[in-house]
Amino acid sequence: MKKRIAFITLSLMVMLGGIQHKAQANLEELTDFHWLSQQARAANIPIMLMFTGPHCEFCSQLERTVFNPMIRGGMYEGYALYMRKVSELHQEIRFNADERITKGNMMRMYRADVTPTVIFVDWRGLPIAEPMIGSMEVQLYLGMVHQRLNNAYEKLGNPMRLPVNPDQMRRPLQ
Repeated sequence: MKKRIAFITLSLMVMLGGIQHKAQANLEELTDFHWLSQQARAANIPIMLMFTGPHCEFCSQLERTVFNPMIRGGMYEGYALYMRKVSELHQEIRFNADERITKGNMMRMYRADVTPTVIFVDWRGLPIAEPMIGSMEVQLYLGMVHQRLNNAYEKLGNPMRLPVNPDQMRRPLQ
């Protein structure tokens, strides 16, 4: 009985620690595309890249009201997709096992001339859904992200689908 109580207590501590960690999670800066692509390949899920600039107020609003809550909810990152932002132009990204590129070159490579630009790529870095360029209505953004993800899943041969209708988004993913 003591072992059972200890196990339950330890399990609760681990779960609460995980919940607290997720509550503090935010959209991470991309530093290692190679590692991320290997994770995406193993899970057969897309990678979302949000290209942002230092003075892009809509980018900050999207991050704060759409992407950070997606990460904190725990039902997207690593399950439905991987999400990263590309913002600091002078830093390098490990793109593959042998190559590093600057974030500016990565922005040019994906033609992310306007911020925000949100693209969905496969593990090889190839675009697999229509990009979302510039600003739009924040309330519609999550539905559009889901729509792009569903297109990406189809190209990946992944049977997962997410609800696009805002009324269905309050329910857990199936």
